[in-house]
Amino acid sequence: MVITRTKGQAFGFVKDSIKARLNSWKNKFLSTAGKEVLLKAVTMAMPTYTVSCFKLPIKLCKEIASLMAKCWWGEYEGKDKVHWCSWTKMMKAKMEGGLGFRNLQCFNKALLGKQIWRLIRYPNLLVSRILKAKYYPKNSILHCESPKNSS
Repeated sequence: MVITRTKGQAFGFVKDSIKARLNSWKNKFLSTAGKEVLLKAVTMAMPTYTVSCFKLPIKLCKEIASLMAKCWWGEYEGKDKVHWCSWTKMMKAKMEGGLGFRNLQCFNKALLGKQIWRLIRYPNLLVSRILKAKYYPKNSILHCESPKNSS
């Protein structure tokens, strides 16, 4: 798809909705387990449809991770508390010593890869035929080139 505005503007609603949801919860009253459930179940579920259809800018993914880190560590009298551990360490699997938070960039790539897999696996679906006719009529999806302004 061709995005007419910058991707940051077009997908800014994702960050804004996550920020609004996190601000609506009284963060200081949640335990660490409650914060973990909030971040994993609610915050990571909100952009799922968008990331399954579009590749989000890296800057936006980092801003969302920053919002999640601020929510996790909390604030005191309007100032952010000290982040005792980097967010990349917290994104590691629990078996590796992390908390198992998702890396939004990797999650985005995985869901887009799943869409490509569906186009290859089920070429007779209506959506597969339409996308093939429009975007890669002569080549395979694996060998086509995308325009620079596509998402």
